[in-house]
Amino acid sequence: MTPVIGGGLSALGLGTADFMARFSSRAFGHAEALLGVLVVGSLILSIWGLFFGPELVRTWEAAHLLVLNAVATTAMTLLLYKGLARGPVSVVAAIVATHPVLVVMIAVLLGARPTELQWLAMAVTVAGGITVALTAVSEKSDAGSEADAPPGGLRTTIIISIMASLAYAVLVSAGQHAVPVYGEFQTLWFGRMLSLVALLVWFLLCRKVPGIPLRWWPFVIAQAILDTGGYFALFSGSAGANAEIAAVVAATFGGVTILWAWVILKEHISMGQWIGIAMILGGVMALST
Repeated sequence: MTPVIGGGLSALGLGTADFMARFSSRAFGHAEALLGVLVVGSLILSIWGLFFGPELVRTWEAAHLLVLNAVATTAMTLLLYKGLARGPVSVVAAIVATHPVLVVMIAVLLGARPTELQWLAMAVTVAGGITVALTAVSEKSDAGSEADAPPGGLRTTIIISIMASLAYAVLVSAGQHAVPVYGEFQTLWFGRMLSLVALLVWFLLCRKVPGIPLRWWPFVIAQAILDTGGYFALFSGSAGANAEIAAVVAATFGGVTILWAWVILKEHISMGQWIGIAMILGGVMALST
């Protein structure tokens, strides 16, 4: 699979799965939706690994990174699904899409030295995120009524999205540092399995018994297949030369989610928001390059 095709399929799969999360999260809860995705995704990865996966690396050298990746994955997805359920999808997806900036900032704290182009790309991406958020808040204020808004209003949704973006950066950074030790498949598989355990612990602490209506399982299975398939496509497109191209194209998954919201939900996206979204996608692609 070429890097462009792999990255494109990854963006389409991840972006569509995130959009579907809005409906499953609203129907029976964001934590339950994540549980369904993790169960199905873990099962798919386990079956694939049993027959086609590489030999597992047995070492505790970087086990803490796998745990950090799993906890961050659980926190990020819970926040992302909650934000998408609240909406607007275009605002949530745009803010979460700025996470590569935080990934680079974590790398800076660990000793990396970004180029001038990367600093510029980070500035453009952050400015784009701020533009989307401020434009959305301004338009909501101009509308005057928040009768149909979720508790806490749009500002709470923006805070949830920022927290999801931060958790996204942590899971990516932990995963990147775990891959050289465990490989891409094992890092992804362990991340999903441990994330499932972390979510079950969360249910236990909340004294909540999860449940997914039977009629929603086909939808959840499709959502999980798209989510897991998105990562598989990214890994397949990253094998061989020009692997960075796959990462660049895949980084536009937030744009796919926004387009689905625009086409299917008929969400109003103002010119200011479109400009902010374009700044985010442009900055992310420059950072990935």
